[in-house]
Amino acid sequence: MRIQGTLLWGLLAPALGLMALFYVVPLGVYFLNSFHLFRDGRIIPVWTLATYVEFFTDPFSYRIIGRSLQLAVIVTSLTILVAYPVAYALHTRVARPGVRAALALLLFSPLMVSVVVRTYGWLILLANQGLVNTLLRAARVIETPLTLLFNMPGVVISLTHIFLPFAIFPMYSVMGKLDLTLKEAARDLGAGWWDTFTHITLPLTMPGVVAAALICFTLSLSAFVTPQLLGGGRVQVLPLAVYNSTVEINWPAGAVAGLVLLVLSILAVRALNAVIRRLPGV
Repeated sequence: MRIQGTLLWGLLAPALGLMALFYVVPLGVYFLNSFHLFRDGRIIPVWTLATYVEFFTDPFSYRIIGRSLQLAVIVTSLTILVAYPVAYALHTRVARPGVRAALALLLFSPLMVSVVVRTYGWLILLANQGLVNTLLRAARVIETPLTLLFNMPGVVISLTHIFLPFAIFPMYSVMGKLDLTLKEAARDLGAGWWDTFTHITLPLTMPGVVAAALICFTLSLSAFVTPQLLGGGRVQVLPLAVYNSTVEINWPAGAVAGLVLLVLSILAVRALNAVIRRLPGV
């Protein structure tokens, strides 16, 4: 047993060392910086809560916290609503394994492209003379171009597209483990498609929905590149506050904003877990 324990710790040591070096230590430095002071363009290494007081007494801080949570909730909800039918269709409507694998690879392919590249792609698509407005005007849905850049709708659209694979595959994985005899039994007893879906399929696939929601929410809450490029400085969220403070060498303010973001992520994930666990099938 002692040899097995030694071997186990020996195998874990490289991973634990990397975690400590690149996560725990920087987080500790981040935490210590939050108790320092920034005055006259320089950091004063004194121990004080002044930076925390400045952050939580500034109304702008609450606006960016609210904007960050709003963005995360909207993007997560839209991503789940779009991803669930895709995962369901991939599981139930595609019979050939080869075709299913090809479609899965196609859905996975956006992850092979940088987020920056995809965001610049949406800059082109959502422009006044971009593809989206051109198609809507050609279909006579609108007469004047929609303003989809440098505002919340553009950021939401882009993030929803970027996070789709992170939502599709957890749900698709859970759907692959469904006991199809339950659905057959429900149909034999006279249940229609909707009753079968709401009473059997949806409850049994909720673990996949939960996993997708957790991933999308945390990624949306910490998104930086897309709000920076598509928001044009008008969609202020916590990651941008961290970036702006760091660029200004105001590391204490950046550390406080970053720690607030970390705490919000942890609280949101725990709250979502607590709510979802009460649902049937989880």
